[in-house]
Amino acid sequence: MKKILVVGALIGFAMSTLPPAFAIKPLSDQFKKNYAGDDADEAFKALVDEAKCNVCHVKGEKQKEVRNPFGEALQAALKEDDFPLAEFKKDQAKYADRLKDLFKKVEEKESGDPEHKTFGKRMEAKLLPGGDKEGKGLAK
Repeated sequence: MKKILVVGALIGFAMSTLPPAFAIKPLSDQFKKNYAGDDADEAFKALVDEAKCNVCHVKGEKQKEVRNPFGEALQAALKEDDFPLAEFKKDQAKYADRLKDLFKKVEEKESGDPEHKTFGKRMEAKLLPGGDKEGKGLAK
């Protein structure tokens, strides 16, 4: 019995030290709402729909560990803002404006694209912010 309690405590400690997973559907939904909504260019909407999680992540890589440059910038902004992801998952509307402000901050960040210097400029050019539809293609 003691072994079970010790193992349980160790597992609990290990789980509490893991970084939070930011690959959550509500973040994707809010990105789509802000950038690929009703007023967005049809080709850009189709690109976002095709990319799915790869707007922030890299296809074929561990989703919780590897992000493309846009995903890294968004993750950093969420951490810096101490954004309450658990509460956001429960009530997206309550945090929608706060998340929109974070997206705006990330838009201004350097993308690594020599032609479209910021993530916002990439999206204005109807390109995914962090790379191609597989989340690849931008230098870090």
